[in-house]
Amino acid sequence: MKMDGLNAKNVLRVFLEIAQSMRYRGLMLNERYLHHYFSHQLQDKYGLLDLTGGGGAITLHPEWPTYKTQTGLLYGRCKKENGEYRPNPNGKAGFIDFAIGNYEKPGIGIEFQLKYGWAQEEIVYDFLKLLDRKNPFTTSISFNVIFRQTILARGGHLKTLEEHMNEAIGEARNRLGKGGYDDSRELHLIVTEIDKDNNRRHWHCDKGSSRFKNGLPLIT
Repeated sequence: MKMDGLNAKNVLRVFLEIAQSMRYRGLMLNERYLHHYFSHQLQDKYGLLDLTGGGGAITLHPEWPTYKTQTGLLYGRCKKENGEYRPNPNGKAGFIDFAIGNYEKPGIGIEFQLKYGWAQEEIVYDFLKLLDRKNPFTTSISFNVIFRQTILARGGHLKTLEEHMNEAIGEARNRLGKGGYDDSRELHLIVTEIDKDNNRRHWHCDKGSSRFKNGLPLIT
């Protein structure tokens, strides 16, 4: 059924469906495949992107800029120095993979990664944009998919991967500084690891936790 409105729980359910059903499809996949699949699922369920003007307002915004004077978007900016992204009022706009809601002030911000390993700085940058108090979101969602040939048993790379996740969220908060990140917004940072035999593991970090934990978030 198409819906005029869409809340964060509906969006999160789409992510959980993808996390549990997505399969390893070889080395051809990249993040853009995931973008298109997600937007298709969301559009099919809720009809958020009406380009004909015959229905409701456009509420799904791909590559939404946090700063664009032509359209009056004056939110957070970042600058890359010495290989690191940091908040900077004189920096450039951050582009959010998808924003949902009113274009001028969307309530939901979404970032994706699909890699064949952990990309620390790129993920820190995503977290920066999603946590930045200057950006208007009331809900921030990050969905990271990692493909591997084989998922090692606990005691293999599991500890290292968890450490990377926790270091990334900690580093994003450190760069934003005290008062720079919004700890009031709803937060869902999800990591799904899938191997060539479609074994999978999941982790998530939410508003009530400063660290990642095993499993997918529960929707109540």
